[in-house]
Formats: sequence, structure tokens, C-alpha cells
Amino acid sequence: MFGGAPQTAGFFGPRRSASIVVALAAFLAVAGCGTSQPPAPTTRPGDAGEVGGAAVPMTLRVSVDQAMRTVFSELAKRFQIDHPGTQIQLKFKRSQELADELEREPAPDVLVVRDVDMNRAAQTGQVKDPTAFAANRLVIVTPPGNPNHVFTFTDAVRSGARLAVCAPELACGAATARVAESLAVPLGPAQTERTANAVVDAVAEGRAEVGLTYSSYATSDEPRVTTLSFPGDAVSVERYSIAVTTKSENQNRAQQLADSVRSGDGHRLMSAFGFGAP
Repeated sequence: MFGGAPQTAGFFGPRRSASIVVALAAFLAVAGCGTSQPPAPTTRPGDAGEVGGAAVPMTLRVSVDQAMRTVFSELAKRFQIDHPGTQIQLKFKRSQELADELEREPAPDVLVVRDVDMNRAAQTGQVKDPTAFAANRLVIVTPPGNPNHVFTFTDAVRSGARLAVCAPELACGAATARVAESLAVPLGPAQTERTANAVVDAVAEGRAEVGLTYSSYATSDEPRVTTLSFPGDAVSVERYSIAVTTKSENQNRAQQLADSVRSGDGHRLMSAFGFGAP
């Protein structure tokens, strides 16, 4: 229901808590400027808008891949501040599940899923003009300071350190398998975790000495772990797209949300939370 030398992980170099604060500050500054401008008179039938200068309450339902839970929670807060009267209901699930639900449940206003699942939705006419806006990739996660000196995928799987990986049915698990195949480095014994976050937790809590998971999950936990990118990680990249659904009754406001996500400030916020450009 709705409601070799080491490289720092990700696409954009060092990631620290300060980068998130700076990105949020920039996003808020632009949002504040936006509120000083009167809304464009583009309200369509069924859209919320302005009546007699007052905002008409409305709700946008947004289905989002679970990898983007943290960053989209922040984006939703900013959008609601910039658009008084708009409430955003976020649903977080795996992309495949969200795409499947389009055929049997009431459609959300906005869909945010992996490219492969967005393509399915586009082929059946359930979304319009999908656009790739962010990407995730596999990173190495170690205890703070990288005490086992793990710098490559081969180091991670052959160092003898206790390894934690995502379950194969997860996107990060599939990405791990792609990298192993591409580098011809078979995975050895490893503890399998049911979520990408659980890989980070296993390393942070000492149950594993090295982990392989997506950058977006590791970045938010950098005070507890060190994250590292590695040569050959390109095949692990997972791209995400955003689109307004064709059944949305709030087309204009939904498009405004999609546009804000794809904006420069939206990209900077994505970067702060571990996502790169598509």
C-alpha cells in the first residue's frame, strides 16, 4: 500500500556526511527561490492547483525502487516544502515488483525503477517519456580504515577475509555475479545476506571483514565502514529511470516532481547519497 591504489567509492570521489549536508543546503536554497515565483497556469483537468490564490490539497503517489529509499524521502520533503498543499506518498519495493503491480493495482503518479523494468512499463504504454537520471554500482565495504588492505574485487573474494555478499536474486547479487564473470574471478565461500543493507551491517558489526554491495547503501553508513570503488566495476552499473504514468490524474504536478529529480540540484542530492550520473 502507499503511505593498485585505493579509490574512494562511488562515481564522485570521497563521500562524507558533510557532502550530504552541503547538497541538502543547496537543494533547500533553490527550493526557497522557487517558492517566490507564481506557479505557471498549466493546471489540467484532474490536477490540483491554485484556486483564488490558495493551494488546493492533493496527493502524489510515487513508486520507487527500494535502493532509493533514503534519497527519495529527502526529495519528497523538499518538494512538499516547495509545493504547499502537495503530499507525497512513497512506496518502496524492488523495481520488478513495482513494474508488475502496474498491471493489477491502481497506478501511481510517478514510477522510479531500474531501466530494464521501466522499459517493460513503456512497452505496454503505462508510462510516458521515461528518462534515466541516476545509476548505482557495486563497491567494496570494509571496516573503517580497510585493515585487510582490500582494494580490488579479487582481493575481496580471495583475501581470506570473511566475505558478505547480496543474495543472488537481489540486484546487487546479480551485479556481483556479473563482475565475477567479467573478471573471471569465481566467488569463493561467502555469507549471503537478504538485503543490500545487511551486507553493510555485517561488516560494521564485525560478522564479516569485507562486503560487496551497492554504493547507495554503503555511502550512508560511511561513519561505520569504509567504501571503495574497484577496477572492473563498470559491468555492475544499474541505471534508474523516472516517468509519469499515463493513468496519473495529476499529470502536471507529477511532471514537476520528475523534473525536480532530473534537475541539477536533484543530481547533486543523488550524488550525496551515493548515486552517479546515468
